[in-house]
Amino acid sequence: MLSTFECLCICLSADGESFILLTIYRPGSTRAPSLFYDELSTVLESLVLQRCQVVVGGDLNIHVEDPTDIDAQWLAAVFDAFDMQQHFMEPTHRLGGTLNLVATFSDYDVTNLTVDHSLITCTLPS
Repeated sequence: MLSTFECLCICLSADGESFILLTIYRPGSTRAPSLFYDELSTVLESLVLQRCQVVVGGDLNIHVEDPTDIDAQWLAAVFDAFDMQQHFMEPTHRLGGTLNLVATFSDYDVTNLTVDHSLITCTLPS
C-alpha cells in the first residue's frame, strides 16, 4: 500500500504495441518525504517487469525545473536509475514552476507536448 502518493496504472494497446500509463498525484502542501522516492521506485520496479514501455504522468508537486531543488535531484536520481527522462520543462502551474510531468524510458519518443491550465498533452509513438 502506498502512503505518499495516489496513482492509477493501466495498460493500453494500439497498433499491436502496448504501453503502461502510470498517473500520479502527490499532494504539494509539504516536501516529498524520502519514503516517496522509495515507494515510487518500488512501483517502477514492478512496471519494468512487464517488459513494455512505461509513460509516467501526473502532478508530483516537485519543482523539476529547479536543478538546485533537493526533491528535483532525488526525483532525477530515481528516473536515472530506470533510464527514464522527464520530457516537459515549461511552467505547468499558474504561479510558475514545472510541477506536472511526463516521463518515459529514454528510448521512447514523445512529441507535441503542450500545457493548458496544468493539463499536459502529448503524442506517443503508437
